[in-house]
Amino acid sequence: MSASELNKPIEDIVYKDLSPEDQDLYNKIYGIMGDKDGNGQSDFMDDEYCQSLLKGNSDGVVLRGVTYKSFEEMPEDVRAKMQEAFNSLYPMGMLGLEVCELLLKKKM
Repeated sequence: MSASELNKPIEDIVYKDLSPEDQDLYNKIYGIMGDKDGNGQSDFMDDEYCQSLLKGNSDGVVLRGVTYKSFEEMPEDVRAKMQEAFNSLYPMGMLGLEVCELLLKKKM
């Protein structure tokens, strides 16, 4: 995308006019941040696993009334979903330090 295109209002940038690389980046971001159900909140924020991680603290992460203090404590099906949510949120810096240290079992 050229410098002049970056100065356009976002509503003037049309998907079909983006380069293939920018379309790919848009698709990746929309896949994470999109609002496919139209409730005004990014879909990943609607996910119960993401919500549990975002609300977690040094006491643990609560999912469906059960508190977990590590990935190892979680049943396999829960662990897989929690790790997927963690892997989405962690790189964006959206998780509290206490939750990261608790689940990763290391000081950061």
